Amino acid sequence: MATIPAAAVEHYRQMQRLQLVAVKASRRAWGHVDGRFITQSWNDALAQLLPVLVGIQVQAAAAGATYSAPTLAEQGTYVPPEDLTDPQAFGGYASDGRDLAGLLYSPATTTKTAIAEGRSLSQALAAGRSALDMIVATTVSDAGRQAAGVDVTTRPAVGYTRMLNPPSCSRCLILAGRFYRWNTGFLRHPRCDCVHVASQAGSTQAARDEGLVDDPYQAFNAMSEAEQDAAFGKANAQAIRDGADVSQVVNARRGMTANGNFTTEGTTRRGNAAAGLKRGQRRMTPELIYQQAGGDRERALQLLREHGYVLPRGQVAGGALRGQVEGFGQMGRGGTRRAASQAVLDARATGVRVPNSRYTMTAAERRLYDAEQRYLAVLEGRDPYQSPGFGNRPDPTGALTGYGRSSASGRIRPVTPAVAARVEAEYRLLLATRGQVFTP
Repeated sequence: MATIPAAAVEHYRQMQRLQLVAVKASRRAWGHVDGRFITQSWNDALAQLLPVLVGIQVQAAAAGATYSAPTLAEQGTYVPPEDLTDPQAFGGYASDGRDLAGLLYSPATTTKTAIAEGRSLSQALAAGRSALDMIVATTVSDAGRQAAGVDVTTRPAVGYTRMLNPPSCSRCLILAGRFYRWNTGFLRHPRCDCVHVASQAGSTQAARDEGLVDDPYQAFNAMSEAEQDAAFGKANAQAIRDGADVSQVVNARRGMTANGNFTTEGTTRRGNAAAGLKRGQRRMTPELIYQQAGGDRERALQLLREHGYVLPRGQVAGGALRGQVEGFGQMGRGGTRRAASQAVLDARATGVRVPNSRYTMTAAERRLYDAEQRYLAVLEGRDPYQSPGFGNRPDPTGALTGYGRSSASGRIRPVTPAVAARVEAEYRLLLATRGQVFTP
């Protein structure tokens, strides 16, 4: 495993220690489950386990909240936070925003499902324990990660660079080197061990010197051909070896058809592949391209270019598309939406975010802000999903401070009880987690 900068080493080890303590505690509790009375016995054990895990989550959050300052100091800078992150706010909640107790009951359901499928009691209990291990380790890690993300957000002109801790999966590899400020979040899958290094834009050399990787092509080329094939699939790995953009190759899986031959990813009017495709032409996956080429490398390269995998700028570590490295995030449409882009540029220049502007909010802040605005609309009797303003992205509320107002118009629709209940539930959930969600 690559060596991490000193501050990150200690933080990483502390997270591992806390995860180990939490898993040991949860396993002791799981040992009290009675196969004859699974629900009751696990509920009794949970009553003892829950406060222990909440305490560990708070410890993880406290560690995460103090992680940025020493990491910045190693890079020769210090930026004080505008607000101090409260670790207590991260205890008692699951990674996806649910109450932690509710999620911790799920291993009992896993066990009963396994029994219903015909597995022995010992096998079913082992399955439940494995599910519990992953839940506990992930919720502890996420408490530290989320608190670290909040702390970074409170420091003007500071963000973090996502760096790999090889070996890494293909989903993580394409995000290596991304600099995040406030316009997006650190997406993560269970057991992901990527590291976010607090930094100012372009100042992560210390982390590189210590062995972390911020270049996806560096990570790819460090693998053997067999490892590349295993991580990406044989055809996808070959496409990257032949010069394809790694992000285009990996992301093509998202819209892939059941037979694996075509993908809808990047084929919309503004999609990267659309420019090279003829009207009505479907975007082929690398697998089908190599089949069509029949061993002719020049034909394969031609098709890879035509279908948007090999880009004019070639393989660029930070991304060959406009706005891909730090970019303008979801709010600036890659830098083409003028008001959003200007708000981000102003905030970068001054180090101060525009108050109440969605353009310079974190993804979590934006989710909570939107949920609050939808709830306020409900209290006024308006349907937030169908009334003017709320459907006009990137400003669903029609109230951007200093950067113009929504141009949406139309008839205000009254809210129905079902919509009102849904909006209230969404607002309560995001309020409880400060807008944080977990991405599987």
